[in-house]
Amino acid sequence: MSVKYDVTTEGVLSVTPQPGNEVLQYQTPWLAELFHSFPHINLSFKLTNSTFDPENESYLQTLGFLAALPISFMVLVLMLFSCYCCIRCCRQDKTKKRKKITCLTWTIVIFLLITGGIIGMGLFGNEDVDKGIVQFTTAANSLDGTISGARNEINSAEDNVNNTINNGVNGLLNLASSPLLNETARAKLRQWTQDIVISGQKVLSSIANIKDDVHETELGDVISRVKAYEYYRWLATLVFLCWELLICLLLLIGAFKKYKAILLMCTGLFVFNIILSLITAGAYLGVSVGLSDFCVDPDTYVNKVVRSETKVGLGFVQYCMNCSDKEENPFDQYLLTAQSSVTDANRTLTKIVEMASLFVGESVLQQAVKPVRDDLGKTVINIQELYADVNCAGIHNDYVNALLGVCDRGITGLAFLLMSSLLSAIFLGLLIIFNSVAWRHMGKRKEYASIDEDDPFFPRNPETAPPASSYYSMRPPAREAFRGSPPPAYDYYPQYSRQTTEVSETAETVIPEPSAPDSASDPTSGPTDV
Repeated sequence: MSVKYDVTTEGVLSVTPQPGNEVLQYQTPWLAELFHSFPHINLSFKLTNSTFDPENESYLQTLGFLAALPISFMVLVLMLFSCYCCIRCCRQDKTKKRKKITCLTWTIVIFLLITGGIIGMGLFGNEDVDKGIVQFTTAANSLDGTISGARNEINSAEDNVNNTINNGVNGLLNLASSPLLNETARAKLRQWTQDIVISGQKVLSSIANIKDDVHETELGDVISRVKAYEYYRWLATLVFLCWELLICLLLLIGAFKKYKAILLMCTGLFVFNIILSLITAGAYLGVSVGLSDFCVDPDTYVNKVVRSETKVGLGFVQYCMNCSDKEENPFDQYLLTAQSSVTDANRTLTKIVEMASLFVGESVLQQAVKPVRDDLGKTVINIQELYADVNCAGIHNDYVNALLGVCDRGITGLAFLLMSSLLSAIFLGLLIIFNSVAWRHMGKRKEYASIDEDDPFFPRNPETAPPASSYYSMRPPAREAFRGSPPPAYDYYPQYSRQTTEVSETAETVIPEPSAPDSASDPTSGPTDV
């Protein structure tokens, strides 16, 4: 419900209810209820009160205990990984045969895709927390603007009334001292002028009571600090999650290309990321539980802070928080007093005009009355705006919007970040195990050796090589060359070059012919002389 303010011709401020913006109602989100239901155990392992009280040491111990749970899990995981790595390093394979790891490679790829989705969930939660903080700061800025507006209206009203008392009344007194007036008229004008001064003093006194409650209420420093902290938190979280995605992409390339060095490097980086993920998970868990404790009963803590840090009355704070038809504005009595005083001053000024118009001219009368009339009119407008500023509807809606930004979107984003940190740590640990199995089946990459493509014993590509018959027909060996010499292919190996040369020289040596037989032994020779 909104209200409409009308100023009558006599300066009377009337308030008329108008249908419009409804008053928002705050309800505790279910996630806040869930985190609030977590057991609150201090460092002495005793249950404590779950009421939000950051100044209580025992309550802070409960948040620290909850934050230490993921960190304790991290220590356990690191110990298990250390034992596992020692076993894998000391274990020797009985067989040197390399196994195919196609199935294992696709398993790594699937787990990498799941890990990427989990990291994406963390990015969504990071943005959700940032939007919740933006909603909180926007509502806080609106609330601070309402308080600043009320403070400005009070200062403006004081200036207008003081100007009336100090300057405008002098013109009325000069008018009362005019020789054209009789003694009765002079006495009445002086009395009425004094009544205007008294009415102005009542206005100042009423406004001063409201000024004490809003004069020292400042939210600008709090809003600036919240914005600065949120910016650095959002940026650090974004950089860390993008870093995790980059490592996952690097491992994906290494798994497909079967680069053992990349798998080893990613394994070391995953251990570092697991440590950071579990530390951040502990921080998110502690903050989520503490913030949920606040969101379950925010009015109690806000009342405590307002009472200790500001001079705002507790009644006005309760009026703005509840903002129901049963609640009454504690400033109503001051505003009604100021309103009636301005109305009385306007009526008195009207009497002065009616009386003085019988004796002086219009120009002289307007010269004395117009400044006072203008100041009183401005004061009426100031009271009208002040009435709107201290009305519970606007302040209560800003308060509820700020709570919804922190307790609804903020806690939802923290829950996504918490789940992302825990699940990413688990899946990165599984990827470390898969990597340790995969790199044992990856050998060193073979280097290329210089070879002769004309070597008939070199393995040929069946798609591009000619048939075997045509390949060996390209260099038909001579039959005589095989007598006492190795095949032609050995000419291409240095260790056989010497032997080939010696055998070739032996084959080319001329064998001498046998000598002529004796005549006695020759059957063809004739008979010898006896």
